[in-house]
This record gives sequence, C-alpha cells and structure tokens, in this order.
Amino acid sequence: MASLTVYYDYTCRYSYRAMHWLDRAREARPDLEVHWATFSLKEVNRKPDEHSYLTADSLASVSVFALALAHAARGADFDAYHRTVFESMQGQDRRLNEEDLLVIAASAGVDVTRFREEFSTWVGTVAAEHREAVARWGIYGTPTLTLDDAAAFVRLKEVPAGPREAVTLLDSLAGIANSSADLAEIFRPEGEKPTPIQIGTTAADS
Repeated sequence: MASLTVYYDYTCRYSYRAMHWLDRAREARPDLEVHWATFSLKEVNRKPDEHSYLTADSLASVSVFALALAHAARGADFDAYHRTVFESMQGQDRRLNEEDLLVIAASAGVDVTRFREEFSTWVGTVAAEHREAVARWGIYGTPTLTLDDAAAFVRLKEVPAGPREAVTLLDSLAGIANSSADLAEIFRPEGEKPTPIQIGTTAADS
C-alpha cells in the first residue's frame, strides 16, 4: 500500500487522532502517501427538512468554512493550515470562528481576500468531494480511509504508541477492509454495551 485517502472533518476528534496515527505510521514507512479529502459531518447529520450546508446560499457553518479553506490551502501550504486547524480545534479545544480560520489560512499562504470573493466556488468543491465520497464509497462518517479498493471507518480511542504499532494497525485494517468477507461492522464488547473496535467497514446501506 503506497497511498491512502482519509475523509475527515475538523470537528471530528477521531479524525484528529487519525492524523497522529498516520504520522507515526509514516515514521516507519516514509514512502506512504496520505491524501486528505473533505467530508462534512454538518451536512450528513442535518435534519431532512434542513437546507443543505453545501450550497451557495447555505446557512453559515464554521465547520464547512474550515473545509472550504482547506481546499483553498491546497494551492498554498496545505499541511500548515491542516495541522494548525486540527491542533487548535482538537488539541487545544479552541472554538474557532471564521476570522480565526482566515488568519490561519493567511499564515499558510492562502489569498483570503480572493477566498471571500469566491467563497461559493470553494463550498462547491467541498460539496463535490463530499458527494463523491457518498456515491463511490458509501461514506457516512469520519474518519474513513480508502485503502486500495476498499473503505474503512475507523475510530481510535488512543493513538498507537509508536511507529511499529501504527503500521501494524494500518496493515491489519487494510487486510480486513480488502478481504473477501462481507463485513458491515466489527465491535469489541466492553461491559454491558458494545463499543466500536478500531476497525469498521463502511456500508452504503448502514
């Protein structure tokens, strides 16, 4: 496995942990390419009678705003923007507003004036990536990793302790996700109520 894609949302702590997990995996496997693709939890969790958050006239959403800026940052220093937003929102538990995000984006080389002028276009790129994830992979939550020809929804309680553990988990996940078994979910029972194990496959009919 030379590369993988992670569908994420900045409001998702599990996505934040996935970033650190894959950082550790790359310490042991430097040639591993990790691509980050946006997926809006605000959109997927909206009520049926609510207007879409991924249209030009959508209601304001800081989470969608952050994802739109991430698309703009792909033409600048995406890694700097991406990590700063994740560390601010999840590592430091800061409640960022749009102005905070624009400052971070500007520091990463994004032309924020142009971004504001073309905001509806950037929201459209988030919408396109989100809908492609649903149509192609049946994605419904974050983080979801696409590994070769399969997708897997992963929720880590803790980041693997070191590079070797991180790679072992990644390889195990890829093996299960690409197996011929017709999996929908894997759970690890803990006490009276089962909680999700780190590995779970996406299913369009979930």
